[in-house]
Amino acid sequence: MVALLGLPLVAVGVLVVEVGLARRGGSTPAGSPLLLEGAVGEGSSPRLALAWLGDSTAAGVGASSPAGALPTRVGVGLERPIDVRVLARSGATVSDVVQRQLPAVAELSPDVVFVSVGANDVTHLTSRADFGDAYRELVDGLPESAVVVLLGVPDMGAIPRLAQPLRAVAGFRGRQLDDVVRKVAAETGHAYVDIDGETGPAMRSDTERFFAADRYHPSDAGYQLWADAMLAAVSGRLPRSGVNQSS
Repeated sequence: MVALLGLPLVAVGVLVVEVGLARRGGSTPAGSPLLLEGAVGEGSSPRLALAWLGDSTAAGVGASSPAGALPTRVGVGLERPIDVRVLARSGATVSDVVQRQLPAVAELSPDVVFVSVGANDVTHLTSRADFGDAYRELVDGLPESAVVVLLGVPDMGAIPRLAQPLRAVAGFRGRQLDDVVRKVAAETGHAYVDIDGETGPAMRSDTERFFAADRYHPSDAGYQLWADAMLAAVSGRLPRSGVNQSS
């Protein structure tokens, strides 16, 4: 009986070791962090201020240049003048975002806030309950005047660097945490982007194209998939005029 009870602990230990190896392996094309802040986009519409919170995907890790990163691609895709502000940091969990990024958001006076976090909570084995508590704290602390866009947890089972059985477990846990994001979006009325459902099948079908050299983060082409999904989800939600008129 003692031996049987110890099996789950052994399995968890193996997964933790595999996660550590996977997170350290490989390298990204341009390294990190990329310098993503600044003005992008063109058009006659009033300028919008966009703030990005979250982890490496919002910080552009995996992109070959700032132009290939998710914040830039979304800003350009909105086809209007945009000021991009990125608070996201590689490796951040939802608790990190609450503690280190959320306090700085109000000072930016953003018109739109994008939140992309959860992948590191999958690999750090954050419980669903703890993730939900911290995620709700994060969303509740965002400026009431801003349009909020919540990115779901990506398809962790598509990541080619993760070996089995870690890949299957990561995919399952990713869907669990993604369900939390989806529910918070429904509760609050904020936009939800189904990154898993909208981009996961394509990224699984062509990992060479849609993943960066580190075989962990999206590539330029992968981030374009993400950007397309996000632009479709926020269509009609963005303010016609920016509140940050000083930008």
